[in-house]
Amino acid sequence: MRYGVIGGGGMASVHAGHILRMPDAQLIACAAPEFSPAMRALADRVHAPCSADISALLCRNDIDAVVIATPTDTHAALTVAALQAGHHVLVEKPLARTVSEGIAMLEAAQHAQRKLLCGQVVRYFPEYATAHATIVAGTIGQIGVARTSRAGAHPPAHSWYADTPRSGGVALDLLIHDIDWLLWTFGPVERVYARSITARALPGRDGVLAILRFASGVIAHAEANWSYPDGFVTSIEVAGSDGIVAHRNDGIVDLVLRPQPGSGATLAADLTAQEDPYYAQLCAFDAWIRGGTAPRSSPQDSLESLRITLAIVESATTGAVVRYPVEGMK
Repeated sequence: MRYGVIGGGGMASVHAGHILRMPDAQLIACAAPEFSPAMRALADRVHAPCSADISALLCRNDIDAVVIATPTDTHAALTVAALQAGHHVLVEKPLARTVSEGIAMLEAAQHAQRKLLCGQVVRYFPEYATAHATIVAGTIGQIGVARTSRAGAHPPAHSWYADTPRSGGVALDLLIHDIDWLLWTFGPVERVYARSITARALPGRDGVLAILRFASGVIAHAEANWSYPDGFVTSIEVAGSDGIVAHRNDGIVDLVLRPQPGSGATLAADLTAQEDPYYAQLCAFDAWIRGGTAPRSSPQDSLESLRITLAIVESATTGAVVRYPVEGMK
């Protein structure tokens, strides 16, 4: 499979590096306004040209699929253009900046009869995948409460991440990962309520806390913040009638199951030795293009994750509960 990469920063480098690892895959060309030294070095290894002309890359007939790793507010236009040019697309998360843009992307993929995947990579992290499998297998019984957290430092003030109208802020950068995992694991949401510190405009601080009620009755507390002083910390804890599964990336290395006495609960098949999650996701996309099974996250899944996350932003802004189904969300 022949790939082009649009983007010249950190995530573009991650994807380009994994393209070079894949059997029967080629990195043909890269396009971005500017490139990091790491990105240029990867392209130079295989003599793939790096250009600022994205339109020229999309016009090439020697590219089968395009990876888009650019600022969030550019996802929709670049994805639609790539699909219309006849390329399959893997676009970094979030799918788009707005729900209407996401819908247009899915419609473009359907019209072009091309594959579209959004990089909701947490589904490929072994601890999260094992937790999902353990929960849906009924191992810890009827689920009552789930808690997720994702925290890191605030982006530099000059970064596009710090420009909330462009990026969607901490909700679309961090929180959407856990929202996607919660939807994958517990199904549709009935209502959400959220609070955030975004409106207070504290220098170097941002955060959001959401409470979600699922149609199944599960209640989830999902938190994300750009206020953590050091490192990047994620955690999950899910409590069921027969036990608890928990993981924290800076303490518990693997997923832990704490069963109720006498329940006999055990973890699902061990996935902790799985390949790098980004590589696994790219391999799944590549296999799907070649006629294999679909990846763990469908375009519709990614659109719903976007919809719920933006509903959380709406609730945090208005102070009101958002109930489903919601019509006309933008």
